[in-house]
This record gives sequence, C-alpha cells and structure tokens, in this order.
Amino acid sequence: MLILGIDFETTGLDPKQDRIIEVGAVLWDWEAGAPLQLFSSIVDPERPIPEEITKITGITDELIGKYGQTEAKGLSDLRFLFGCADYAMAHNGTAFDKLFFDAAIERLGWINSTKTWLDTKTDIKYPEHITTRNLRHLASEHEFLNPFSHRAVFDVLTMLRVASQYSLSEIIARANEPTLFVQALVSFNEKDLAKARGYYWCAPQKVWWRTFKQSDYMAERDTCGFQTAILPGSPE
Repeated sequence: MLILGIDFETTGLDPKQDRIIEVGAVLWDWEAGAPLQLFSSIVDPERPIPEEITKITGITDELIGKYGQTEAKGLSDLRFLFGCADYAMAHNGTAFDKLFFDAAIERLGWINSTKTWLDTKTDIKYPEHITTRNLRHLASEHEFLNPFSHRAVFDVLTMLRVASQYSLSEIIARANEPTLFVQALVSFNEKDLAKARGYYWCAPQKVWWRTFKQSDYMAERDTCGFQTAILPGSPE
C-alpha cells in the first residue's frame, strides 16, 4: 500500500485568501515502513511573507525570490506523486492541507482527484494517555524528535513515522467516519475544563473547539462535564 504524506506551509490559515509557500511530500511504502520518494519545493505566493510566518517556518521573501517555483509547477509535481498513491495523508489535513490543495487545484483550473485523505490528527485512535495532537509533541510521545519542525518534508516524515505505529486498516475505517467540528460551550471561568480535554481557542470567532470522529464525539458528549455544540465547519 502506497501512502502520499503531504504538508504545506502557507502565508496564513485561510485557503481562499492565503497561498502555499512550501510543499513537502513523501511517497511511503506502508508495508516496508520506508519512504520511496521525497519531494520538497518552495512556492512563490506572489505576495510578501508575513513576519509571523517567517518566524514559524524560517521562510523569507529572499528565499522565495531565489528558490520559489510557480504554484503550477509545485502542484504539478505533487499531482504526479498523488497519482501514484493509494491514499493521501496529512496531519490536520481535513481542516487545513486538503483545503489548501483543493483551493489551489480550483484556482489552476485542474480536475481534482477523489482520492481519500487520511488525517493523522483525527483518524488515528491514540492511547488515552496521549492527549496532545501537536505533531512535534506526538513525535516525543512516540520516542523520537522532529529536528526541523514546521518545514514541510520533515513534518511529513514525522507524521508517517508516528502513523506507521498504528493499523492502516483502522485509520482508513476512521477516515470514512464523519468528522465533526465541536464547540465547548464554556464560560471564561470554565475554559480550563475545555483546554484540559484538548479544545483549542479560536480568537477570531471566540470559541473553544476541536475535531472529533463521530463515534468519539458520542463518548465525549456524555463524559466531558460541559455542554457542546456541533459547528458547521472548522472555525479557523
């Protein structure tokens, strides 16, 4: 089974307004537990890189000017690997990477694939003692370190190494379950309750939220100790 691990670094969080600035992809042989092909590309977003993005990724306007490919070139090479794989995989891909991929494909006027995406943030059922879903922290929980966090191809390799410790058939089964975006209906004084259960604060919309697979949400609703609501989509 061949998995294409994908990660994008971008100018921001909005797939309609922001642009991809780095593509990282690894074609991974699941049975062998090893990479077959690695692809990395700096992409020119045709706009300045926000200072906060440079602080996170290390990608600068100068780097873009020297090495940046066009969006069409970067995505064309990625699509070739995409066609070789049985499944795509991304960490938080449901709410981020797939949305940026779909937006870029639409912008370029290309036909999109119906290939299933596996999301290692929601489609892996981690042991109860692992409460983090931060990729760098997940690596630590699985007893290794990512030496270049927030650089796309290294994040992909980190994700694939984590994922390879779980059952692929179970990951695929969970991917076929609905993903729910859930808001914690908590007051300011109760926010620590939500935070302790893995909810994230979305400042623009002023909500505590997290994603759940449908089967997991049933248990969360009955045990979390506060009211919840299902959102129509990701608040970020």
